[in-house]
Amino acid sequence: MNNFSYEFFPKMIFFALCVYSNIASSEINIDIPDDEQIKISNTSSIQDYKFKTDEAYKLSNKALISKKYLRLKKLPYDKEVLSAAEETEMEPALIHAIMTVESNYNLHAQSKRGAYGLMQLMPETARRFKVLDKKDPKQNILAGAKYLRELLNLFNGDLKLALAAYNAGPAAVQKYFGKIPPYKETMEYVPKVMKYYRQYS
Repeated sequence: MNNFSYEFFPKMIFFALCVYSNIASSEINIDIPDDEQIKISNTSSIQDYKFKTDEAYKLSNKALISKKYLRLKKLPYDKEVLSAAEETEMEPALIHAIMTVESNYNLHAQSKRGAYGLMQLMPETARRFKVLDKKDPKQNILAGAKYLRELLNLFNGDLKLALAAYNAGPAAVQKYFGKIPPYKETMEYVPKVMKYYRQYS
């Protein structure tokens, strides 16, 4: 004779009905803690969710960028900026701030030194980031964002130094031992970008 307990059978049916009822009415989350006891709830919280893969992290970061970006929709080239921000994992507000100071959103702006477009790319920077058409706002903005990301990595995330390098070149920042170079233009450039960055944020 097998050891099946008929007294346990009604409890199993009751448990199954409870689970089915919850599935029919709402989403169920099952958490299995270290003590291996199963806990069932019909509520969920995004705060309890932990991203465990790089791809999931990128998706969450994109969602955060998109949420912050809603306030910048009225600024020019919003689609191109958002695309560049997502690809380089930077805030759109920062890209907008640089564009404001560099060219004031003038697609055809050109400096005496040869910097061109919205992000005022130097010819060598444009070539390095494979800009085929410097007049194309999408290519210009993305290249500028990639360059800034590179500078941020170079200077260990120090935004002010990265901005100084964007303006005066990374060699100038390194020449002055990791400080903002004492050039009038650069000394004025960094606080201007920071001012717009705070404003757009």
